[in-house]
Amino acid sequence: MSQVLISVILPVYNGGAYLKESVLSVLDQSLPVFELLIVDDCSTDGSYEWLSSLTDRRIQLFRNKTNKGLFYNLNFLVNKTTAPLVKLWAQDDIMYPNCLEGFERFHKAFPQIGFSYCERDHIDQDGVVKLSNHVDDTPAIISPALHARIAYYTGSIAGNIANVCINRSALDKVGLFDEGMKISADFDMWVRLAQFFETGFIKTKLIKLRDHSGQLSRNEKYYINHVREDLKVYRYLDTYVTAAQKQEGHKIMQTNKLSFYYTLMLKAYLAGKFKTGGKYFRLIAAYQPILPLTVSFLKAKLFNKKHQLSFNQ
Repeated sequence: MSQVLISVILPVYNGGAYLKESVLSVLDQSLPVFELLIVDDCSTDGSYEWLSSLTDRRIQLFRNKTNKGLFYNLNFLVNKTTAPLVKLWAQDDIMYPNCLEGFERFHKAFPQIGFSYCERDHIDQDGVVKLSNHVDDTPAIISPALHARIAYYTGSIAGNIANVCINRSALDKVGLFDEGMKISADFDMWVRLAQFFETGFIKTKLIKLRDHSGQLSRNEKYYINHVREDLKVYRYLDTYVTAAQKQEGHKIMQTNKLSFYYTLMLKAYLAGKFKTGGKYFRLIAAYQPILPLTVSFLKAKLFNKKHQLSFNQ
């Protein structure tokens, strides 16, 4: 049997209407030699039964006895992989037929990268592609310094796990996903990988990323955890960038990420949710002084001054 070139890992929980199309898009790849590792996280909608009916020898199916959550399941599957590349996958999304081949070729051309992410089409719940004129000028190879600038500006560089492929040996260097996190463990992983490795950006659209109403609801608890976990990642990023990069990064954050967190705080206070507003205040103030952030926030709102960066460097 030929050597497995890439391991696709797929956590599943109540995959519903989209699971079949997602899995079949993996099995229909132009790259023939890969493995698809799936763990079912106690689905109750028939997902496991349908997955059990599949007879493709490239599939390995596992099932948890209790619900474990996304990042536990990713780690569980990573530990089962046998290929040098680990392609993360999601039950809602669709691979174009050249997806795995595109990632494998890119990593073969640039073996020094820790992980790569690709451009993607966005689709609605019916699978219709959403048209966009957005052009990403990020270079194909992103240095650790440039990754830090992008992280300070946007947070997670990939924006999603489904368009990411990780060099397995890089995971051996930095460790697995932080299972203590519920939301930002992917952002945390990219920051840890970028400390030691360059990052790759594939400008070809290799997947369709689905947006639909059944995805994780953005409730109050979600945003509190989001801010708490993001700031934990930024504290780690602060430890390994230069003093100049940190200073620039914090300036960038004032009109972007921290401005978003500040807006969440204000909305909570204005809605009379003073306890929630206080949680945001303490989280933000523990990372950066509130007074200069308030001044920066007001300038951005009054004069529409937002920090703009070009990443093509």
